[in-house]
Amino acid sequence: MKTTVLFRMIVLVAMVFAGISNATVKAQNNNFITNEETVGDLVVSKVIYRLDGSLYHHMKYDFTYDDQKRMATKEAFKWDASTDKWLPYFKIDYTYSSNEITLVYARWNDSHRAYDASVEKSVYELNDANMPVAYMNYKWNDKWIEESSVNWAMNVTTPATNEATLLTASR
Repeated sequence: MKTTVLFRMIVLVAMVFAGISNATVKAQNNNFITNEETVGDLVVSKVIYRLDGSLYHHMKYDFTYDDQKRMATKEAFKWDASTDKWLPYFKIDYTYSSNEITLVYARWNDSHRAYDASVEKSVYELNDANMPVAYMNYKWNDKWIEESSVNWAMNVTTPATNEATLLTASR
């Protein structure tokens, strides 16, 4: 009897915690409004507004695609209210080969007026089902330097069918 009561209490506490967590996530999502500009079925620009009594510019993303409709670049901008302008924030360039996807990330360097700050490169090796099976990360310091502490590899015998499966497979 005591075990049953204890079990019910644990379940009740878990359900209350899950409800509170879910309400918090929904409240955070309601504080932002997104406006997407599309060309055909591709999103070419996305503006995120912060809702705080009124709408305020928050972030802007511009996207370009290759001839196979794969993302080629993602460029992010932050709103500067003092100048009423979008300021460059970061850029990611995507490169595709038959068994790899390479992402090069760089922050905007205002003094150089270029994307050359905090440059990193991530290389994802893909299996025959186009699922990532290995990952390498590099930082730029006059040459690409491998960051061995963040590298991982998976032994995938059955391709992951969704993100949740992929995440649990890497553990």
